[in-house]
Amino acid sequence: MGSSSSQFGRFLLTGIFNTANGYASVLVLQAITGMPVIANLLGYLFAGAVGYLAHSKFTFRTKTNSSGAVRYGFVLCVSYLINLITLKALLMIIAPVPAQLIAVTIFTVLCYFGQSRLTFSG
Repeated sequence: MGSSSSQFGRFLLTGIFNTANGYASVLVLQAITGMPVIANLLGYLFAGAVGYLAHSKFTFRTKTNSSGAVRYGFVLCVSYLINLITLKALLMIIAPVPAQLIAVTIFTVLCYFGQSRLTFSG
């Protein structure tokens, strides 16, 4: 269990770093382009690439390859979709802040298990 919990800890640290990195990228790109939607898209793409590299090197300590990158993107998309469905359902019964907290927790857990078992499984 020690190895799993330390891996999950690295996953969370990498996620915090990558969230800050992605947000900063979006803000810089928005300032440069003046187009919030384009900045958001490019910032998320950049953060996705950085996240894949950071998780492969630091969190899961595996080599990078194109099939792993595709699996990483797939896990993120599926996790986000479930997050969005959860959020929309929760917003019908609870306030936005707790709904977001529950949805992001589900996203994080899904991402961890998806990435550890599908993307970086060995």
